[in-house]
Amino acid sequence: MNCGSRWLSALIGSLLPVTASVAQTCTRPPVAPYAGQLFDAMAQTDQSFDGEAAIATARAAGVARIALFARVHHSRDGRALVSRLAAAHPDFIVHGAPKFFDMRGDLDNSYVRDVLAGAVSGQYKFVGELLYTHGDKAGGEITTAGERSIDPTQPNTHRLIAALHGRHVPVMTHWEIYDWGRDWPRFDRLYGEFPDQVFIWPHAGFSSTEQLATVLAAHGNVWATLSRRERVGANLADPDKEELVGPPVVDDCGILHPDWRMAILRFRDRLMFATVAHKPKRWGNYAAIVRRWRLILAQLPPDAARAIGFDNAARLYGP
Repeated sequence: MNCGSRWLSALIGSLLPVTASVAQTCTRPPVAPYAGQLFDAMAQTDQSFDGEAAIATARAAGVARIALFARVHHSRDGRALVSRLAAAHPDFIVHGAPKFFDMRGDLDNSYVRDVLAGAVSGQYKFVGELLYTHGDKAGGEITTAGERSIDPTQPNTHRLIAALHGRHVPVMTHWEIYDWGRDWPRFDRLYGEFPDQVFIWPHAGFSSTEQLATVLAAHGNVWATLSRRERVGANLADPDKEELVGPPVVDDCGILHPDWRMAILRFRDRLMFATVAHKPKRWGNYAAIVRRWRLILAQLPPDAARAIGFDNAARLYGP
């Protein structure tokens, strides 16, 4: 064996214990996956989507119901597809008002009119994501401002929420915590002005546990999905914003962080499992996302797992 071969052999030998150690310590959580039925509290799509195949995949993964809304973005408009799917699968799909990417400053008058008409008719059971603060995503469209932004203190948000009074139509308010000092006071005011309106905070705003506790402790009318909290980051295009995002609920081995476990148990009655399947890649990974969440839920007490996995969303969205 020449000198180079001996060096390579020694290097490989020195790495083997490290590799073995990782293999031994970073395995799946030492629990059986949660086996209960699931309610996917948030999913969305445009027309580039095989809806029937996706529904079959979700059912096969043990998802009993799904809250689904359309994405409307430039030439991609999923409204007709989602409406057809909801009509064909009323036992499975809870139909939400569509998500628009191009509103700025305030909600459009036409949007408010159409959402209210759908809510009154019973077509829309909830209002899909309103992109109040939506930072540019890596690999997505980059805007001059670096984010899509609607000010929740402007008149049409108040007009919409006031008109929904008494209809039990939850409203998804999407805002991300990277500019906490600017945005939290706005939503603190909004949630406080409409205490009878249920709001859903998608992905828990990518918050830390401290920020989550601040929002949910202050407002009992705010619920949150845990979608996309099984992975690191919010995929923000701006690295400075990405650094401000809170950690995922699990470590690299899939084990619940102790602080997230405490937060989840504290707010178990207002947190919901969701996949936020939206683009073809995430819909293609749907079954794997569900499997990861079953391992996460299995690390909670059975009553908390049932509440987050199914019961809370069933209670929120209704029959």
